[in-house]
Amino acid sequence: MNIDIARKRYMDVIRPDVMHNSKGDFLATHVPMKKLYVTKHLTDHAEVPEQDKKYPKTEEEVYEQFMGKKEEDQFVLVIGDSGAGKSHLIRWINSMLEIRKSENEIVLPIRRADNTLKGTIRQLIELPEVKELPNRELYKKLASAATTVPERELKETIYYQFIIQITNDDGKAGDDEGERKLSNVDRKHLIALLQNSLFKTRLMEDDGPVDRIYGKFAENKTNDVNDKAPEFVREDFEIDSEFRNQLYSGADNKARKIADKLLGKPEFVDSVKEYMNLFVDKVIQRCAGLEPGDLANVIEEIRQELFKQEKTLTILIEDITAASGVDDSLLDALLTDKIEYPDKNMCRLNAVVGSTDGYYREKFRSNTKGRIHNFVYVPDDLFSGNQNGLIEFFAKYLNTISLTAEDVWKWVEGGKADLSAYPIHTDTIGKGWGEYNYGGKTINMFPFTKSAILFLYDKQDLTKRNPRALMREIIEPYIKDAMDHLEEFPLRRPSFQASNTELQNAIYNNGSLDDATKIRLSFFMYIWGDGTLWSFERNGEKYIAGIPLSVYQQLGLPVIDGVQVADDGGQTEKDAHTERQSSGQNEAVPPAQELNEKENEQVLIALAEVDRWIEQKDYKLSIGAVTKNVRALNDARRNINNYLFNTIDWLSEGISIDAMLKIRDTGNKYLVAFERQTMKSDAVITLPASIESRKIIEAFVRWSEVGKKSWNFKGSTDYLYRVQRWSDRIKPSIINAIMHYNDKESEYFTYAAAAEYYRLILNGYCKNYQTPQNFTTEMLLGRNPASTDSNAHTKRWNDLLKIVNGSDGMEAHNCVLQYYNLPQGTAITSTNYEFDYVSFHKAVRKVIRTGLHFTDGELQLDDPVRKRRMYSEHLHKILERIDTVVNDEKAALSSQVQIIAELIDIDELEESGDIEDIVKRIGQFYSQAQTSHVRIAVHYDTGKINACKRNASRILSAIKNAQEIMDTEDSVEALIRLSRDPVQGLRPFVELLDLVSADVEKADSEVEQRVASKGLDLGKTAENPFTAEEERLAMCHAMIEEVKKDHVNG
Repeated sequence: MNIDIARKRYMDVIRPDVMHNSKGDFLATHVPMKKLYVTKHLTDHAEVPEQDKKYPKTEEEVYEQFMGKKEEDQFVLVIGDSGAGKSHLIRWINSMLEIRKSENEIVLPIRRADNTLKGTIRQLIELPEVKELPNRELYKKLASAATTVPERELKETIYYQFIIQITNDDGKAGDDEGERKLSNVDRKHLIALLQNSLFKTRLMEDDGPVDRIYGKFAENKTNDVNDKAPEFVREDFEIDSEFRNQLYSGADNKARKIADKLLGKPEFVDSVKEYMNLFVDKVIQRCAGLEPGDLANVIEEIRQELFKQEKTLTILIEDITAASGVDDSLLDALLTDKIEYPDKNMCRLNAVVGSTDGYYREKFRSNTKGRIHNFVYVPDDLFSGNQNGLIEFFAKYLNTISLTAEDVWKWVEGGKADLSAYPIHTDTIGKGWGEYNYGGKTINMFPFTKSAILFLYDKQDLTKRNPRALMREIIEPYIKDAMDHLEEFPLRRPSFQASNTELQNAIYNNGSLDDATKIRLSFFMYIWGDGTLWSFERNGEKYIAGIPLSVYQQLGLPVIDGVQVADDGGQTEKDAHTERQSSGQNEAVPPAQELNEKENEQVLIALAEVDRWIEQKDYKLSIGAVTKNVRALNDARRNINNYLFNTIDWLSEGISIDAMLKIRDTGNKYLVAFERQTMKSDAVITLPASIESRKIIEAFVRWSEVGKKSWNFKGSTDYLYRVQRWSDRIKPSIINAIMHYNDKESEYFTYAAAAEYYRLILNGYCKNYQTPQNFTTEMLLGRNPASTDSNAHTKRWNDLLKIVNGSDGMEAHNCVLQYYNLPQGTAITSTNYEFDYVSFHKAVRKVIRTGLHFTDGELQLDDPVRKRRMYSEHLHKILERIDTVVNDEKAALSSQVQIIAELIDIDELEESGDIEDIVKRIGQFYSQAQTSHVRIAVHYDTGKINACKRNASRILSAIKNAQEIMDTEDSVEALIRLSRDPVQGLRPFVELLDLVSADVEKADSEVEQRVASKGLDLGKTAENPFTAEEERLAMCHAMIEEVKKDHVNG
């Protein structure tokens, strides 16, 4: 490369639009096309029939077939994908015609220019044959159509032309005999929508439909080839609910209706899109001031004038889309055979027109397709199977960018582009790089080698192996990198699957090199070299991997020791590349070998992804995805973590198996994760994007893919040793992280044990204790199921009871029982366990000493491990309810005690006999009421009275307990006493006292009523016929008074 010239010239030479290149650059870079398909017809999918693909032709053969002397009119459609080389072929045909055509042949090339209609018209009006047309009005019309109009003004005109066309339409878009494309109602609603300012703004956006039409009609605003069709697409009319809501604020009713209809209805969206596209040609014609037949008239008048001069005409149109809006009429004119119109006196016409296969398939009318009988198909893989042509393509471009425009012009004009005089640049950089022999001359191919060209071509997507893509995506960027950053070359490093891992291992295991140098060196030796460690001498210079030592020195790359071999004159490089290429061949292999290749393919794909991750600092590993290229990496991450969980002797490191499982079974918690991985995860160790990490990842990928989840594969000893050394190095960090976070030791067992004690209290297992400090460790070792007995506790007590007996409570229960289990054997799970009672006892005593009191700060509510944090959260949920529960319970208990205190002097109750005596006298009261036939006698419930007699001790205990509870300030101690359910113990006695208190008043009232009915006063002693009854009532009354006197206050 001549770097000074290349800096000025490379963009002009490599520019993808070949029609902008100079004639000299075109001829200097032209590589003969040897794979063109000629056919009389295409399939329905615009493809060449398989029969015609069997006989590819060279460009010379195509030229001879279609450009030879002929009297008949001829139309040839050059078709292929965008960038395949259609324009290049047409440009070459034009160049050959200039050299070979007869004097009577007039060639009118209509180049792509800026790929717009105006650009095409500008070319036409500059042609002498058009300037000399006798029809001056037609010429003026074309000149007017080529006039530049301000972008904004023209776009507004385009937009409102659509509204005008639709307004004047009946829904058939000019097809009077056809069906309506859109109903009249929908058409009117569409007009209203187009007139809405918000929707107009949407369609006028950059890269919107109006911009696309403007770009094909008036001005291509980029330097790239504009292959976008001037049409509406589905996305232009797809609206979501958010846009619909915005539209509603200012749109009229008609616009709203069609907006509702467009929302979520793709079929209707497509019908609107297709209807709008029917007006594109008309709109372009109106905006250009052209009629559909104007270009056709130009072609016809040119032919008539040339007929008079006894000349023939060849028209070369590089891209038919450059005539968008009038392309149909232009094609009609080019397909018009002079034999059909003998009276018009038109000369012979040979038309060669370029079109993408997609445009032909979608935009050419059926009757137009039926009239075309000559196709030249340019495949987008012109160089497939033609390695020499591919390398020549690169070499000529690399040569031309290092030649001055004057040197190229001299060769073309002075030397008539004689290939034997093809100019070769003088290189000022890149000596010793790849060379290409052309006509006995050597072209320096810096910054490429033959191996690099073939490799980079193979790495291209199949749809991007056409000349334009090769220039844009390989030649241009690598040249720029070499000129600007040679010390870092190659900067662009495509992922690859190194079939020869020996080279990569030799580099990656070299401790004297940093990671960046290792990666750069391995890429260069594999892609630019032959991918081997072979070293030899040629012409006194040392070669490693097929690359001279001087090249390594130019790049500032270190040289590693290679395996000495004899120089075979370049055959080694060919063999190495052939080996790399052969992986895609369909060779017959034994099933076992084929399976092994598939397994290794997964390894190579995964490692290619890892290499890209290491090399590209902004690249993320797609962890969590399930696509083929990252499945092995997902498996590797999982297997690394499983390996560590299963191989570390947790118990000997002082870690409970339960504590380890809390980490292992947390969904987003890992011992090891990767730096810059896509799936967010909390990990103890983060593997950095480095060569060292690559070695570990590779070991586990091979363990899974090659060894089928075993270390039984070739070279496994080395991989296992590497993994063991790595795991020993990181083990202290893992051990520390299992029981620590943020410099704090995890104490989730403490919180689980405290929560379990609270569960025991609330379920009534602690009735015999006064304070939590009296608890024993053995209390936690029982099954202690949730109590199902009915109780007299408050709703808040029972709500808390549900919480402690819920799933979190049982998790805490199980944690307490399992934490100090020691599995017997090497497995994490075992059927035989020993219980570490000493450690258990020590840990539980620590909990007991707290009195079950914990502040929020003492709880570990910020523990990042969810399965540990849940115990703090569960205990916190209990603690924040304790005071409320205790207060509610005290209030309920106080109301019961108050009832008793109003009827009995509680301080005089010293033993259960006191309770029994009260109950006995109550029984006597109801017995006397029966004898005296007082109505309250119906309340005499011997069962209730007997129950109170039997439970006198419990009642007395409940009363004493209630008094103690009222005096207890510590909420936990109060909770323990409340767990005895004193309200339950007091309830029968309180109910009995409450009943008898009311019945005494009723009995008094009834006695008074009876006496009064006899006209007597209880204080008089007059003779009375009811003396006997009164005596009995008096006796009853006396007994009641005695009860009141002895046991009832007031």
